[in-house]
Amino acid sequence: MRYEREHKTQTRDRIVRNTARKLRAEGLKGPGVASVMKASGLTVGGFYKHFRSKHELFAEAIAQAFSDSEKVYSSLQDVPREDRWKEVVRRYLSTEHCDHPDTGCPVAALAPEIARAKLTVRKQISSLMKERVERWVEFMPGATAPERERNFFVIFSAMAGAVSIARLLTEPAEREKVLVSVRDHLLHSF
Repeated sequence: MRYEREHKTQTRDRIVRNTARKLRAEGLKGPGVASVMKASGLTVGGFYKHFRSKHELFAEAIAQAFSDSEKVYSSLQDVPREDRWKEVVRRYLSTEHCDHPDTGCPVAALAPEIARAKLTVRKQISSLMKERVERWVEFMPGATAPERERNFFVIFSAMAGAVSIARLLTEPAEREKVLVSVRDHLLHSF
């Protein structure tokens, strides 16, 4: 039975979305092809009809994870520009984000692993990170573009680091303490 081109595209998209969630939840070493295909309701044999390699899939899945996390922040268009960064900080440093790495920011979930990935994967992620910088710098605090860019790197690095550290802790109160401390510091420092 032949499938329509649209069916193949939808199937590929489903595999990428499922892989994006699994990578953020389990890390780059976590999900194998069999696990990803099973989560997508498919057999392992169909993998190579959609992807040349696991690295190709992972690069696309990480790009999907960036896209997924950007959707959360694109919903802030109605928030005044000068307050948007504050809402980003509040959402990023929330218990909800910390407790659900599978749907959260891929930087907080995967940065150390991405840094050790193949060069082709790192280049693609670097490009995605540059796009994030360009989008977010617009609403960061600061009087000039260079100041807003510097503040982006300080704020984003602090947020990703805080979420990563909070995820290491086993006690909910300890996790919350890290998130609240960094959130309050950022909101009152800029």
